[in-house]
Amino acid sequence: MSMEFNDLVVTAVHKPIKEAITVTFELPTALQTASSYQYYAGQHLILKLHIDGTEFRRCYSLNSCPYSDASLQITIKRVKGGVVSNYLNDQLQVGDKVSVSTPQGRFFANINANAYKSYFLFAAGSGITPIISILKSVLETSKDALVYLFYGNTDQDSIIFKEELDEIAQNYPDQVGIVYTLSAPKVWTTWETWKGKKGRIDASSVEWFINQHPPIAQQTEYYSCGPGAMNTTVKNTLLELGIPKELIHIEQFGATEELSNEMEGVDKAQLTVSLDRQSHQLKMTKGKTILETLKAAEVASPYSCESGVCGTCVATLVKGEVVMKSCMALDDEELKKGLILTCRALPKTEEIEVKFER
Repeated sequence: MSMEFNDLVVTAVHKPIKEAITVTFELPTALQTASSYQYYAGQHLILKLHIDGTEFRRCYSLNSCPYSDASLQITIKRVKGGVVSNYLNDQLQVGDKVSVSTPQGRFFANINANAYKSYFLFAAGSGITPIISILKSVLETSKDALVYLFYGNTDQDSIIFKEELDEIAQNYPDQVGIVYTLSAPKVWTTWETWKGKKGRIDASSVEWFINQHPPIAQQTEYYSCGPGAMNTTVKNTLLELGIPKELIHIEQFGATEELSNEMEGVDKAQLTVSLDRQSHQLKMTKGKTILETLKAAEVASPYSCESGVCGTCVATLVKGEVVMKSCMALDDEELKKGLILTCRALPKTEEIEVKFER
């Protein structure tokens, strides 16, 4: 998928909760009809910013609906110690220009507008952003679809889009079922006393949720977005319930684990990279990933989060072997096909060749 950046104007900034902002970008007339900015529900944008002289890239899922919203909208939750999320929450204003990529990502809904279909959606925290885009898109395109959302948060004040979700449930009572669960509901809050489900999204609650809303449509798909542990729980529980793995779609939000010392790769390697019809020959040194090597050589390869979560830096391993610090954005089938995350890949052999598909 090709990626380009354009400077987009911020037309609105509001706070769905205390620790997050929702940002609306205006597409210039020339880009409104451009295929490069058309997107599927579930995809994300990459923001490129320069903060104190350092370039940062971060991906944020679109929470707007591609079928009804003319503007692009993302929501950015504050991350403790996060340079970019805190900068944007504190500094971003209407009228600012931000370098924004074309929509990216392999996590998106397979919406069949003409089918009687059920969608089961699981989200935790800011993982709701791509999920609400899927929810709105299904309702916008199919009057026969059924959508069930299981949404976990810490407390009442951390539920992003609570009012919008409640309004959706009220407007589509025959199509939508939403269940919130809180791991630590507050006694004193601006909301009324919590009377809903309590606890994290775990194996027992996933099974309970499915039993509460047994799939009745012939076609059913499952989408989960949240921290790695939650996604793993959702996926494993669904598999144990007999749901085929090809119907389960996962988007990872959160940090990854670092590599142990005994898995740091070889001391040096020769790297060949095919990108945009050009071949680059580079030398890799101990402890440096493929992406770090490319950046040092000023080779403009695609990347964003640099933590193995978003999948923007994915490439095909043509020759050699690598060890990855983590590969949250890739599933087992993709790994078998030779896909790697260049931001996490260290050389395991002295010759490595990779190819980027644009």
